[in-house]
Amino acid sequence: MSQLPTGTPQSRGGVRDHLANERTYLANLRTAIALVSFGITINRFSLFLLEKQLLSRAQFILLDHAESLGIVMVFAGMALLMWGAVHFAIISNQIDTGTFRPSKRAIGVITILVLALSAISLYWLFQR
Repeated sequence: MSQLPTGTPQSRGGVRDHLANERTYLANLRTAIALVSFGITINRFSLFLLEKQLLSRAQFILLDHAESLGIVMVFAGMALLMWGAVHFAIISNQIDTGTFRPSKRAIGVITILVLALSAISLYWLFQR
């Protein structure tokens, strides 16, 4: 079995590490596509219901917010896609140079962000 010379990116980072990084990026990509698709669906469906006037006045006001929610979801998907691509490049470089350290701060920030958005969604859902 031949050994790679020390100092090459493959000997420092390893193929498995790069493939794991790629899988993480692809998971971010799938999630971004889902957010954009669902956001567009919410937006278009709310506009359809508004145009057909199939709702009461109270439902109409809530649906107006749903249109905005769809737009926000599209932008969130786009932001996730951009963040995923930048994160992939940074981690790939860190794997190659042997300086990778997991970011505990990023996990905390993402967790707090998702919890906050979930709480806002629950409030919006049950405010009727």
